[in-house]
Amino acid sequence: MKDLRTLFIIIGILVFLVSCGPTPEEIAKEKYTRANDMFISEQFNDAMVVLDSIVEEFSGEIEYVTRAEDLIRKIKIGEQERNLQFFDSALVGKEAELKVLMKNFTVSADYGEKEILIHKRQKPQNSYNRTYLRAHLDMEGNFYISSRYAGDKYIHHKKIKVYHKDQSVLSEEIPEDGFNNRHFEDGGSYWEVVNYKDNKDNGIIDFISQNEDKPLKVQFIGKSHYYIVMEKFDKQAISDGYEISFVLKEISKIKKEIKNVKAELNRLR
Repeated sequence: MKDLRTLFIIIGILVFLVSCGPTPEEIAKEKYTRANDMFISEQFNDAMVVLDSIVEEFSGEIEYVTRAEDLIRKIKIGEQERNLQFFDSALVGKEAELKVLMKNFTVSADYGEKEILIHKRQKPQNSYNRTYLRAHLDMEGNFYISSRYAGDKYIHHKKIKVYHKDQSVLSEEIPEDGFNNRHFEDGGSYWEVVNYKDNKDNGIIDFISQNEDKPLKVQFIGKSHYYIVMEKFDKQAISDGYEISFVLKEISKIKKEIKNVKAELNRLR
């Protein structure tokens, strides 16, 4: 009997202690106050951890869940605004870099609605009847080269080799398809155009850019072979196009990020 009374006393004490502990509302309030202090001191990640715990663990405390969600949204808006400021600054820098490089290019839409960049040393009207490698570039930074042959007969070339002394790079073979490998004849003159898109140049662009100051030779390989020594201005056109392509791709990427950030800001607001 005495043991039973002792047990009831212990249970009573425990109930009393539990009833005297902080309520869920008090805990949620304390967490929110702590998170708000972190927010004010710009400890945004730590604040987010605490705020998320309020939403997940105290769903019944509507007032503090609502406050937590509002502060979470405010933190996310601030984060996106900082992102926008960063990307805007990066865009200004890249566009300034592009402006300097653009001095060697003209913008044209002669090949359809899509704007392309033509190097001033490779204008079509100046290159109609010669054999050379041409640079191709659009405003998104997509870059490739083509081999262009002009002569008194077809050689049906499908690939090229660019070389200097014991160093050489060989492109992939491009089969005749009337598009990426096409040929035509007019009044006894014969032309062949082969496009090395999607990295099918196999490193030739990089090789030319790294050896622009050397007397590079090109072998046009097909049913017959044809050889040229690259003109200085053709090497410059390819090197310039390769360089500017990276800047244009960065600009396109930054503009896409800016668009995504603005869309997220509109959603949050």
